[in-house]
Amino acid sequence: MSEVGKRNVQISKALSYILRHGAVKEKLPIDTNGYIEVELILNHNRLKTHHCTLDELHSIVENNDKKRFHVKKKNGTEYICATQGHSLKSVKPNEEILMKIEDVSHLPEVIVHGTTITSCIAIIESGAIKKLERNHVHLSAGIIGQDLDIISGMRYSSNVYIYINKTEENIKQLSLVKSLNGVILSPKDIPISMIEKIQIKTTRSSNKTDLDKLMKILEVEKYRIPFYECLNVCTLLSKFKCLI
Repeated sequence: MSEVGKRNVQISKALSYILRHGAVKEKLPIDTNGYIEVELILNHNRLKTHHCTLDELHSIVENNDKKRFHVKKKNGTEYICATQGHSLKSVKPNEEILMKIEDVSHLPEVIVHGTTITSCIAIIESGAIKKLERNHVHLSAGIIGQDLDIISGMRYSSNVYIYINKTEENIKQLSLVKSLNGVILSPKDIPISMIEKIQIKTTRSSNKTDLDKLMKILEVEKYRIPFYECLNVCTLLSKFKCLI
């Protein structure tokens, strides 16, 4: 990565921290939609350290690979917000930021929660995909890095894909919304009874102990999932259904 690229990543991380998690702690005024004045952000120590200019901030917002940020102008003043990923409880965006999903027709073809093998074990054992410290559970419209038009909603490091059953009952119960960058968000924990299927992507470097543990959990009647499969598996899990 070039020096400019590294610098942009550092600035992006500083923006993400302030806008998603740290505004209150950093004593920056943030409204209920998650907006902070751009001038205040630029003059904050976390941005001043990088000598970030207004033009650079605009470029980072425009070119961010996951479209994490949004800038608007009101009465001549610019404001910036994070499009999703908040843990700040005071941030409760209205439909300007999060569009309410009324029924299944407003959803993409699939909604998927990306996670890791270790985290999937915790999900199945706890009985739900939990928000944890975040305000929402994040769902993607496909697999990031695999489906070309999917830019956000899960980490690139995800190797377990949990598909949620898109029934009208589930949609109503979860109160789903859609962010400005296309991420489907649930303000409620998602019970494993709503899982349609699980895909596990493995490589030769996958942790066999964790993988075996997850497979055993999935086989137990109490945690039975309608369908699960392993993608790109070598001989490691030959006893399970594999797709090459």
